[in-house]
Amino acid sequence: MNLRSVAPTIGAVVCILLAGVVFAPALLITAPDVGVAEYYAAGPLGVSIVGVLALLNIVVFLAGAQERSDPQTLAGVALVSALAMVLFSLLWALSIDSTLLFSFPAEYAWIENHRWVVVTGASVVAVTAGSYARAVLR
Repeated sequence: MNLRSVAPTIGAVVCILLAGVVFAPALLITAPDVGVAEYYAAGPLGVSIVGVLALLNIVVFLAGAQERSDPQTLAGVALVSALAMVLFSLLWALSIDSTLLFSFPAEYAWIENHRWVVVTGASVVAVTAGSYARAVLR
């Protein structure tokens, strides 16, 4: 398996999925007067930055897969932004007030695990970016 060509493709797919997961509550929770905005803004930076970095990394990974730019630069950008996503998502997940988290209606009980899915997705992106960087630097 050629990790140099497979890793950026996998990274792009995982980033698409992560962006979808990050923005899912905004699209799926339709109940009025539910704290979706407060949920996204929890912590010092909120979680939207993770979604934006995931969207940025889609472009970075696809440019790496298609060899449109210097692979070492792309691998570095992907790795640094992926590590930032992990840190931002952890900071956000640990900063959510439990009162806010459990204030959602019963049909949105999945929101209780949403933060950990975001952290896991960001971690998978970081592993993929690390694999890509390792393959490029060999």
